[in-house]
Amino acid sequence: TLFVYVSAGYVVFSVVCITLIASRRRFHLQLSLQVCADIVFIVVLMFASGGISSGLGLLLLSGLAAAGLISRGRLTLFYAALASIAILFEQTVRVLYYFGDTAQYVQAGLLSIGYFTTAWVAHTLAKYLVATEQLAAQREIDLANMAEVSELVIQDMQDGVLVVDENGVIRQYNMRAEQLLGPLHKQRRVH
Repeated sequence: TLFVYVSAGYVVFSVVCITLIASRRRFHLQLSLQVCADIVFIVVLMFASGGISSGLGLLLLSGLAAAGLISRGRLTLFYAALASIAILFEQTVRVLYYFGDTAQYVQAGLLSIGYFTTAWVAHTLAKYLVATEQLAAQREIDLANMAEVSELVIQDMQDGVLVVDENGVIRQYNMRAEQLLGPLHKQRRVH
């Protein structure tokens, strides 16, 4: 019954989160709340399913990776630490109060290592993603500057210049070309 009630609560919480995410207000707070709730719900489901051997702890791997990428690496290792503490706490409760097997601490430890490894990889990928976005933004600025310089150079040339793409559409021309060829309009096809 615990599994059913927690599953239903998890579904309701997920629906509420989906509606809140559309507002995009306090995004990082929402993300942290969702990751923490994922950890709690999955660990309680794991407890209700027989512990670490249920395999439900693996569900947190994808959540940690996604949170790391979405948050651009912020708090990723913190989320992994929370998940590890929750898994180890669940195993400790099982051993102390429900006579669980102490040998399963090895599985819990390995799963915790998996959490940190996933978080570290997501953090590293997020750093590369941020660097790539910054480089693309700089390249966009450089390209716009080069296009502006090109436009100025073409306009100041004494010869007529007509730039046509592969479909024969005029993309650029200068005043001298217009004097030689008559009125020209960009986006007009040249035959």
